[in-house]
Amino acid sequence: MNIKKIVIPKKYQSIINKISVTAKENNLDVYAVGGFVRDLFINRNPKDLDIMVHSRKHIINNNFVGINFSKMILKKYNLKKLVIFEKFGTAKLLIDGEEVEFVIPRKEYYKSNYRKPHVKITSIRQDAFRRDFTVNALFLRLSDMKIFDFTLCGLKDIKNKIIRVTDIQSAKTIFKQDPLRILRAIRQSLQLNFNIEHNTYNAIKTSVKHIKIVSYERIRDELNKILVEKKPSKAFMVMYKINLLSEIFPEIFKNHLKYHNEKIIKYALQILDKIKNNIFLRISFLLHNVCNKYIMYKKKDNDIFSYCNYFIKNIKEIEYTLKKLKYSKKTTKKIISIVKNNIYTKFYFTDWTDSSVRKFANKCGNELNLVMEFSISMSLYFKNNKKLIEELNNRIKDLKSKNTLYLKQDLFSGYELMEIFNRAPGKWIKIQKTKIKKMQIAKPFLTKDEAIRALCNMDNY
Repeated sequence: MNIKKIVIPKKYQSIINKISVTAKENNLDVYAVGGFVRDLFINRNPKDLDIMVHSRKHIINNNFVGINFSKMILKKYNLKKLVIFEKFGTAKLLIDGEEVEFVIPRKEYYKSNYRKPHVKITSIRQDAFRRDFTVNALFLRLSDMKIFDFTLCGLKDIKNKIIRVTDIQSAKTIFKQDPLRILRAIRQSLQLNFNIEHNTYNAIKTSVKHIKIVSYERIRDELNKILVEKKPSKAFMVMYKINLLSEIFPEIFKNHLKYHNEKIIKYALQILDKIKNNIFLRISFLLHNVCNKYIMYKKKDNDIFSYCNYFIKNIKEIEYTLKKLKYSKKTTKKIISIVKNNIYTKFYFTDWTDSSVRKFANKCGNELNLVMEFSISMSLYFKNNKKLIEELNNRIKDLKSKNTLYLKQDLFSGYELMEIFNRAPGKWIKIQKTKIKKMQIAKPFLTKDEAIRALCNMDNY
């Protein structure tokens, strides 16, 4: 492969210059490594800049040469926000608004069923082979912009659009030691539109069971990166075929295996691609449609009782899965709200009153737009109530334009109610406020006088 002239993106030019100048002054070799170099060859905007620091002579504190170099830059350019990871001999520093990580060439040693390695300093060549894939094992020396391809396959695999492990003879070991690389291979093949090399793919298939040693936070992060891609279906279809989904979501797939087949999963994933690129919507659809057994009712559109009986179990499973993957309480609450409130749209008919539409909207709260987006996506999936969902959406927009969709703030404070009814504090205040809200749903411009009269006419006010 002919190596084209390396062009550093404009936003990184001053950063590279600062690093190169400081390295030259201190007799050090510095290399841009990993995905940054790969992206330069495929005309993709690099996101992460990793700099490998290598001393030209053996010194006692070589393990800290990366950390010490970051401190030199910090001092020279009066920078801030240096974060040090002493165990790995690395440091992160914010330079010109971009985060740069400084690393040393290292070799990793793994214990059985434990993916956090012991680290030892090594040569640059050995460092290349401890990396995951050949396309990520290229080194760009900043002093003369020379490329080093120690695996002899990195540049070739970029040209041929292939994801291949750095050491094909040890492919199974590479994935067994760090099974997160399984998800990384699938994710990068999707992001880069590359194919996974045959032997690498086979090693992935036989290593899937080891994913259990990876923390759920790391799995979640990889899934999120996949979900925001243009066509996440490609990655999830690979995960389904190699049984990775049933390893990540055993409580869903292993319990409902008889309800899933490749045709149904493929159909659901095609809809996933069409959903607005919003992480909350796509997680909701993934867990509610791809990873559940209600898909067996796809052709039984009138079987609403079967749907409702399953719905409660499905919500519990989704909530459990979100907690297991360590999503925040805020995110979990939002996704559960989207899925739970979506069920009400299945009961919508033209004869709903404006009051019913307002009640639905206020129940959805801040998630109303996401609930409607999700429901429209669901109508693509089930193909049975698309017109009704669109009608409901239009009615919501109409009420919103008239400023009659959402309830105004409380008509009365608790103190006002206590004064009006001459009563002491108690649970009765919450009861009265609930009654007033119901009246406001029926009559958006309800006045205080009207509310008081209505309450006085009720028994046990």
